Amino acid sequence: MERSRVARRQDSTTNKRKKTGKQPKTKSKKPMWKRIFLLGFMLFIAAVIAFGAYTVYAIATAPELDEDKLVDTYPIQLLSAEGEPLEGAGQIREYVSIDDISEVMQQAVVSIEDRRFYEHNGIDLRRIGGAVVANLTDGFGAEGGSTITQQLVKQSFLSTDKKLKRKLQEQWLALKLEREYTKEQILEMYLNKNYYGSGGYGVQTASKRYFNKPVSEVNYQEAAILAGLPQRPSAYDPINGDQELTRYRQEQVLSAMKRDGHISEEQYNEALDVAIADVISPGEETEEEAFTRAIYSRVLNELEEDYGLEQSDIYGTGLKVYTSINKELHTKINSDIKSNNVNLQTSSFPEDLRMGATVLNTKTGEIVAIVDSQQAKQGDTTYRDYSNEKYQIGSTAKPFFDYGPGIENGQWSTGKVLLDAKLDGTYSPNNYYSGFRGPNTMRQYLKISANTPAVRAFQEVRDEYGQEAIESFVKNVGIEPSYSGDELNESNALGTAEASTTQMAAAYATLGANGMYTKPHLIQKIEFNDGSSINSPIKAKQAMEDYTAYMLTDMLRDVVSAEGGTYVPGAFPWDVAGKTGTTNEPNSTNPKDKWFTGYSTDYSISVWTGKTKDSTVASFDPDYAQYYFEYMMQQVTNATGQPDRFQRPDSVLSLGNELYVKGTKPKDLQPEKLVAPTGASVNYDEEAQTGSVSWSYDFDGAQADGYTDVTFTVTQKSADGSEQVVGTTGETSVNIANLAEGDTTFTIVANATNPLTGEQQSAPAQASYSIEPKEEPTEEEENPSDEGNSEDEPSDENNGNGNENGNGNGNGNGNGNGEDTTDEQTPDEPATDEGSGEGTDEPTDGDDSGTPLEGQSNGESSDTNRGNSNSNNGNN
Repeated sequence: MERSRVARRQDSTTNKRKKTGKQPKTKSKKPMWKRIFLLGFMLFIAAVIAFGAYTVYAIATAPELDEDKLVDTYPIQLLSAEGEPLEGAGQIREYVSIDDISEVMQQAVVSIEDRRFYEHNGIDLRRIGGAVVANLTDGFGAEGGSTITQQLVKQSFLSTDKKLKRKLQEQWLALKLEREYTKEQILEMYLNKNYYGSGGYGVQTASKRYFNKPVSEVNYQEAAILAGLPQRPSAYDPINGDQELTRYRQEQVLSAMKRDGHISEEQYNEALDVAIADVISPGEETEEEAFTRAIYSRVLNELEEDYGLEQSDIYGTGLKVYTSINKELHTKINSDIKSNNVNLQTSSFPEDLRMGATVLNTKTGEIVAIVDSQQAKQGDTTYRDYSNEKYQIGSTAKPFFDYGPGIENGQWSTGKVLLDAKLDGTYSPNNYYSGFRGPNTMRQYLKISANTPAVRAFQEVRDEYGQEAIESFVKNVGIEPSYSGDELNESNALGTAEASTTQMAAAYATLGANGMYTKPHLIQKIEFNDGSSINSPIKAKQAMEDYTAYMLTDMLRDVVSAEGGTYVPGAFPWDVAGKTGTTNEPNSTNPKDKWFTGYSTDYSISVWTGKTKDSTVASFDPDYAQYYFEYMMQQVTNATGQPDRFQRPDSVLSLGNELYVKGTKPKDLQPEKLVAPTGASVNYDEEAQTGSVSWSYDFDGAQADGYTDVTFTVTQKSADGSEQVVGTTGETSVNIANLAEGDTTFTIVANATNPLTGEQQSAPAQASYSIEPKEEPTEEEENPSDEGNSEDEPSDENNGNGNENGNGNGNGNGNGNGEDTTDEQTPDEPATDEGSGEGTDEPTDGDDSGTPLEGQSNGESSDTNRGNSNSNNGNN
């Protein structure tokens, strides 16, 4: 059948739709790396655009080149605690033309600071990369990244921040400066602007200060020292700094000069053969300069270490530094000491000895005054700041290495008993006094500065708590121990660790501040030329428990004020504690260093006196350090008033003369009972009527328990009840005579002194001796008819017993006539060996003199049958 027109139309429409319909296509994805690359590229373009925009902004806001600022310097201003300028501190500069600067000086500076100075246009891209390599291969400081031009721009125009903006401005201005000034002009301004240490700006000032000559005359050895100074002026300062560091920096400069062909290998070696002290020849200083030079040097170090400022941020930026120096006090102390106006009990301090001292605030750790040396002038080419030099600290170490860790970790009381006796082992030092003094308290041995008890305390803490207990304790107060490998040297106990007077003053201030340690510092606040400021970042920290600090303080009071202490000048009328210290030359008894460090609640002062490395003095006996301390403590107290007393914290309890930690059982305050004598016995000759009482005694045991001066008191009690003291002796026997008939009892007690509880007495020991009364003959005894009675019925008086109380020890029991009397004995009575006279009992312990002789068989009452001796040692 033919399909209908409608059906054919529908089929046609359906087929057309199928043919003309588009098939969906699968989209292809781009690889991930392409997408990342594209994203990164877009970010890079955005960053370039942003950086370019920021660079344009930085350049647009950069300051204009100002020749006055390029030429002028803006030195650091140091102010006292009262806000007064400290004269002579960094205010000196003499400008000099490039024509008057020696060629070798210019060569030295260019070689170490910017070797391609004459080639670049203000920025040295090769130098930036090369500086990284040079610092890794040749040591830090071998080469910097900034050119001389950049350094000059930074010192003259820019702030001290380290933001990108400042760096961009620095590079832009360096390029601009190179276009407007010649290389010679730029180098001249640079050499006149730098800070060279010792308060001097500009190379001419430095040359005259260190070599006493104009810079036009310096040689390559001297030029190498000057060229190295601007990087770290205070550290490399050949007078006030560390001359070993000065030599290190000089060698870097000489090496750079040799590399660039300015000096030969021979010249290089010759320069290094000459000591820094032989190169410098200092010029004279004013009194103000002499007083402030140590302060200035320390301020610069603090700005770097504590405030994180770079050298270029410090020098020539007009930085204002508020210090803690009490100007009036600091000036007076320096003036008096350097003019020898201090009562040292001698004519003067020897010229070839040295001293240094630091005064700081006990509560804040701020340095109030410094004495770098007793010398008034800088003319000594080996000048050092002795207040900041490190020396072995001697016995000033004992509170921190020996006794403090014991109190901190073991809660020792001040009455802990320690033994002064010869030490065993490889480290066995003696005392400064002759011999040994046995057991005594920690308080006593710290007061007299005994050595062997201190070493024993060190060893006890180390063995019980580990050496970390000692290490952490001393490091918490700013002292670094000495080591052999990883092992803490036992010699630390007596002060082989090294520290400066500033460190020691801060360590002892911790004791006066209830265990709070504050790093010693000079700066209270710094202020930039834009008016912004930064307060001191230094904060106090808990270094030890308050009970440890106070108990050490209380013992150290005795050093200064108690009888027998090692402080010579005498007690103060206010509360002061402190410690002496002495070190000796190797293999000698000659003193090398003498210290005194003491403190009140207001100030802590440490004084060192000693020999320089080149000193020819054999020894020195006067206690200069102690008299300097006395003078300085008197001055600070006169200036600020009498200090408060040290206050005992709630954690410390007092028992008698000693202190202990609250909540602990004071075992060392309860010594063992004094040991009693033993083995007491009597040896007596009745015919001669003389004899002795003897006993044994454990002297070593008593000494180990802390007892000294042991003596014995012997008391005699007769049969009639009368008593008398036979004698007191330090021996273990005493003579006796004329004993009465009957029982005599001897009582022996030991007496001794304990440093904790005073005089003590032991339990008694006893020994008895019996003399039988002699009978007078009666008329009945003379009658022959009575003799039988005597044979058959022996009386008690004639039974041969030598002891009326019936103890029978060692007695012979015989009848009166020696005949056999067994018939007369009752069945209950034991048979006796009549006539033998031998005792039936063994002697008691210690009865070494009362053994009877054989009895007489003739029935006579023999003296030997009366020699019974009882012994009772009385031990509890």
